[in-house]
Amino acid sequence: MNDPKRSQLPRGFGKDGALPPAQAISQEWKVEHTSTAPQTITATDPRLLLNAFDHQFRGFRTFWFDRIAPAGPVVLPAARGAELESATAYLAGLLRRAVRTLGGDCLTRHRALGLDERLTAFYGDEDFENAYATVMGRPDVMLTESGWKFIEFNFCSSTGGQVYAHLLNELWRQLLPDEASASLTLADPLKARTEMLRTVLGDLGLDPHVALVGHLPDVFLTDIGEAGRRYYEIETDALRKGGIRAEYFETDEFIDALGSRRGEFPLVLERTVPQEWIDAGRDLGPLLTIRKCGSAVLTPQSSYQVANKQLFTVLSKGQDWMTDRDREFVDTYIPWSRGIREDVVEYRGESWKLEELLRKRRDDFVLKRSDGDQNFDVHIGSRTDPSAWESVIAKARSAGTWTAQETLHSAEIDADVLDCERGEYLDVSTRAVFGPLFMGGRMSGCVVRYDVPAPRDAVPGTARPSILGTVGWHAH
Repeated sequence: MNDPKRSQLPRGFGKDGALPPAQAISQEWKVEHTSTAPQTITATDPRLLLNAFDHQFRGFRTFWFDRIAPAGPVVLPAARGAELESATAYLAGLLRRAVRTLGGDCLTRHRALGLDERLTAFYGDEDFENAYATVMGRPDVMLTESGWKFIEFNFCSSTGGQVYAHLLNELWRQLLPDEASASLTLADPLKARTEMLRTVLGDLGLDPHVALVGHLPDVFLTDIGEAGRRYYEIETDALRKGGIRAEYFETDEFIDALGSRRGEFPLVLERTVPQEWIDAGRDLGPLLTIRKCGSAVLTPQSSYQVANKQLFTVLSKGQDWMTDRDREFVDTYIPWSRGIREDVVEYRGESWKLEELLRKRRDDFVLKRSDGDQNFDVHIGSRTDPSAWESVIAKARSAGTWTAQETLHSAEIDADVLDCERGEYLDVSTRAVFGPLFMGGRMSGCVVRYDVPAPRDAVPGTARPSILGTVGWHAH
């Protein structure tokens, strides 16, 4: 077996893990969208759709409110999808370049970002870290009146939405009328991920054997018994269908298996997040044992550096190394963002003390912890009362690594939903956050979170619940 950490960049992904020139993204950012896609209501009895959901997601809970379920994909023009894919790939490249300016090695960059010192032991070979840091991820993107805007970009093998997008799109392909599904692109992220992993295995000269290592309590499950394992078994099944021998292990199971099966799985797909274990008060020892087991582990720890929200402030401010094209991209796709440590900032042509700006224009800003995920320590000014906002500012200033970002406002989209109680399909206009799944430099499906109507008997002022769906790109 070849050394998975040899000093060689992967052939399949080009220099620094980027796409090879023949697959470079479009030179044009903005795309004109002059046509709208037709509505695609699922043409089936509501009871059959509910039964299909129960079967498809058995063993683990869904992300949507149990009274309202998606009745089909959110449909957008294919040109919108092409633009989103190009912009996502370009942003990944910008973030790779931005993080490299913070230092010449992983530890220097780690400390420049103010990351937890307990995580420094998780880094591996520099070439391996650099090559695969952005091989898998998912940004959060809003479709505003002026187009796509990226809020953040998460890189790691625990990127959420992969299984749900796979199962939902599989369901839509089965249930949508033929004339509707024939005109839609409904990608399968698990198939795309398998293809990406085959490329990685080939680049590293490894046998196609993969261990998927996770932690069931981290998944939203109805139980954590054998039925609950189905969430991960769906992933291993997809890998096997793609010609990769795969097996799922709980974290402790994999560590136990190292005694008798060390070397059997040259590639580990780790579905746990070290920083989340710290936040939950767990011992990092098991995760470090996995990281140092001798196998290549995806994604490398440096993926969390490229995902750090402070890099959005680096790009938003502009840097000497950025080209005119880079600056145009940032102006088009990234909201105004600044680090909380900054004293004086320029905002919309005026000079401000940052804290004064945040206080006087609270409704215009969001404060975020730079290394958090799953909306942990994300505070929206317009939804935070002044006294609580003061506390958030103080907390952010004390940490020193938080970011301030201008609030974005989503344009409304059309979505079809099923009112489960009434057994009726509804067409709603709603606001949404999109999550294009990014595998090996390409978009491989897109999830979307959107609000749905509150129950009729809800207390006035009750927040509208949100559900998770997928996007179907409509070809005209």
